[in-house]
Amino acid sequence: MMCVDWVIRKFTLENVSYYLFKKKKIFWAICVWLIVLILTIFILNILLGIVVYFFDTLQPILWNDFSLYFIIFLLLLMTTFMLNDYYIFRNGGHSFASQLRARKVEKIESTPEEYSALKIIRELATKFNIETPALYILPDEVGVNALTAGFNPDDIVIILTWGALQNLDEHELYGLLSHEFNRILSGDTVGNTCLKILYSCLTTFSQIGSKIAKKGFNRNGVNSQRKLATLFVAIGGTIWLMGSLGILITRFFKYVILSKRTLKNDLKTKQMNQNNANIQTLLRISVHHIGSQIYSEYSESISHMCYANSLSPQSWLNIHPSIQERIFELDPTIIQNIHLESLKNKRRLSLFSMFRLLEELTEEYRVPTWSSPQPLPLLRLSPISFAIKDAIKPLNPDVRKNMQRPELIQRALQTSAGARELMVSILMIRQYREFIPSEASVSRAIVDELLRLDGRYHIAIFHDACRHLGTLPETIARQFLTKLAKIIQEDGEIGLLDALLLETVKDKLNLLPERMPKSFEEVKPQIVRLIDAILHVQQINTGNQLHARIDILKRILTIDELKLYGEISDEPIDLAEILQDMAGLLLRDRLSILADAELCLWGDRIITQDELDVLELLYWRFGFETQEMIEMMQKKNSLMII
Repeated sequence: MMCVDWVIRKFTLENVSYYLFKKKKIFWAICVWLIVLILTIFILNILLGIVVYFFDTLQPILWNDFSLYFIIFLLLLMTTFMLNDYYIFRNGGHSFASQLRARKVEKIESTPEEYSALKIIRELATKFNIETPALYILPDEVGVNALTAGFNPDDIVIILTWGALQNLDEHELYGLLSHEFNRILSGDTVGNTCLKILYSCLTTFSQIGSKIAKKGFNRNGVNSQRKLATLFVAIGGTIWLMGSLGILITRFFKYVILSKRTLKNDLKTKQMNQNNANIQTLLRISVHHIGSQIYSEYSESISHMCYANSLSPQSWLNIHPSIQERIFELDPTIIQNIHLESLKNKRRLSLFSMFRLLEELTEEYRVPTWSSPQPLPLLRLSPISFAIKDAIKPLNPDVRKNMQRPELIQRALQTSAGARELMVSILMIRQYREFIPSEASVSRAIVDELLRLDGRYHIAIFHDACRHLGTLPETIARQFLTKLAKIIQEDGEIGLLDALLLETVKDKLNLLPERMPKSFEEVKPQIVRLIDAILHVQQINTGNQLHARIDILKRILTIDELKLYGEISDEPIDLAEILQDMAGLLLRDRLSILADAELCLWGDRIITQDELDVLELLYWRFGFETQEMIEMMQKKNSLMII
């Protein structure tokens, strides 16, 4: 009786329907593969018939004396290729990753970027209650891409390109890996692996040609030469050309049966995550200089297994839709923010629909953005600071955070109105130093208490006040933000630290715009203006500032571009917009700029309190953790002072 109950539970209607559905998918995949195989052999036999007819006109083109032997040879060759591919997958995704020359990531030997990926994979595996897939890295691939392979839960692997690991932050990496987990859960990973083996009979011949041709290319430098390089390229190119028919037919049928699946997976991933992580990943790929392209000889055979198109965007019949089309499918309104006019053409919208997209969006889709008050200020050329003794060495963060504050300030921090008045007073003191206009609408008692304190405590109090703002109506929040902005640019100039403090208030009031990915080439003028703003916080003389400026720009710009930005601009500046653009750079670009600034500005001297505050807020604004950086700078300061 117990056995009968177990059988009934095992074969429920749901399990049976799922089993039949999977069998149906496999059946149709094999049917399509047989059609592809027959079509390829038929076309190759006709080509052979044309060649034979050229030498012997009595031989028919469709079936000649050599056709039977030729077809048998092709079937044996294709069977060999399939058996070889099946042998490669003997250990599931692990042996396939070895064929791609991917490197397995182990927790104990992982870099910070690899550890982040491992952590996200463990979180997702726990969330969906499945076995944690192994992680592999393609070390030579700069494009942003990923794929999954395997048959069973214990042999499924996730393979990331080096570009994905180096250019995506944790949020974007979460979107990429979530998409791959959706494939694992839906069974697409197993199906894609089976398709890889089935179609290897048509793609392997071309891969062999690519491998041989690559031996003729020098990958070790321009000074060394490979013997018989031209012969390798010629033979490999010929073999690749002979196998290109199978590639073309395979690509066509993959396009027919798989081209719509990517968009469905994107929508499922968005619903599964309930966030915009996948959109951010796609946006990041759209501004990457290589995109998602993979340059391996296996890029054709694994194209259907990848997150995004592994081939050139100019290739015919790409299985994956363009990145712009995928973004548009997930969020049509994002066209307003990134100004990609080509997105509407991808959907072949009517003229009326296109105008409605751009001009008649309903208010629920319009994201209000706060703008800096006009006219825009100039960049402040000298740092705002207190007595020199206060600017020499930064305070320990814990000491500054836990310092005993006057009773008046403590009472002000207990209410939202008091917190706002504290913030206004601190920014006024920074703007006017010890002279506050008599008509200023701030409590003189609060100003006096702040002036009695060491100036290095003011920023810590400002952050405390920001945390005590509470929830403000949007109208009041905008008015308050405008008031702060007018204070910090009252004299027509603005400094980087004040602008960054304003960004923290925006974040607290939910008025900080969402980061929109930008390419490095797009924002080079903004990078130069940001470097200038960082320099003007430094407690060093003008000559050393200019020398440090040149050192930093040499690391970022080309020689020709250096000539364009040789002089510091005196045009009005919107530091908030510059910071927003810079926050949209690729992860590696943001880290590179911060590292260059640290090396050139604080490589051989101590860092002051204002400079440390700027660096901490820059790391935060660019999406990084700041605690480790602060500790490192504090240790370095202590060593240099000793």
